[in-house]
Amino acid sequence: MPVRTCIACRARAPQSELVRLVRRGDLVVDATAPRLEGRGAYVHRGCIELAVKRQAVRRTFGPGAELDASLRADPA
Repeated sequence: MPVRTCIACRARAPQSELVRLVRRGDLVVDATAPRLEGRGAYVHRGCIELAVKRQAVRRTFGPGAELDASLRADPA
């Protein structure tokens, strides 16, 4: 099982426990299923707000990158 690092908390975890993010235009979307092409980054579902707070999304995907609102609204 591949191991990836969460961009928010920097903890390592199996890839299957993380959400894969990919930038599409200026929007960063969930690319876990179906797996979208492009440069991906991984985050724990519970760390999404932390990634926004620490600006990890913009640091990873560049200026102008905005997280899809449907990811932020997810209570899980």
